[in-house]
Amino acid sequence: MVRCISGGSSDIFLQLAALGEAQEFAGLLTAAENTQAARIPNEALRTRFVVSRGLRRRMLAECTGIAAAALEFQDAPGKPRLVGAGDWDFNLSHAGNHVVVAARRGSVGVDLEQHREVRDAALIVRRYFHADEAQAWRRLRKDRRPSAFFLFWSAREAAMKCAGLGLARGISVTRVDPGLLESGQGQAHVGDMSLQAMKVDAPDGYTLVVCHSV
Repeated sequence: MVRCISGGSSDIFLQLAALGEAQEFAGLLTAAENTQAARIPNEALRTRFVVSRGLRRRMLAECTGIAAAALEFQDAPGKPRLVGAGDWDFNLSHAGNHVVVAARRGSVGVDLEQHREVRDAALIVRRYFHADEAQAWRRLRKDRRPSAFFLFWSAREAAMKCAGLGLARGISVTRVDPGLLESGQGQAHVGDMSLQAMKVDAPDGYTLVVCHSV
């Protein structure tokens, strides 16, 4: 089911799918995508490809009014783009057994993270998080740090994707408002770009954050 969440000047549409739903999405792939899927030897990766491509076609068709089979995508630095659909933007993320797609009239980024043990969490925070984020994380009780780690990580990923930057270019210029930990909402900055970050309800054991341009 497509969810509509507030995105300030325009709504954000969000849909989550499980890898177990692959058969539901297989019929939406183009001939070229089916050929590409058939060439993936790993079954798990092939299933994720089918769900990802099918989900984005079905959801974006609903949002734009363009037939799913007629949607065209273009690889671009940072993230793929939708061709010939005006100001519609989309982003996709996958983790564990789920795939999520977000779409909006305006820049959008989404990140889904599955909770897991991160033995070097303190080192990662010190090396890669913004100083404000790291300070806020260290001030938390130890039992809150694991979930806060994934919230910051997911928000940073979503912000960089919204800005069209990958980890290599974006990680050192990204800052998320530490207030996100308490309110579930806050500003994010990627270089000179100001964004809004929102934590969204996700399946148990996952963290989901959406970022959009202000």
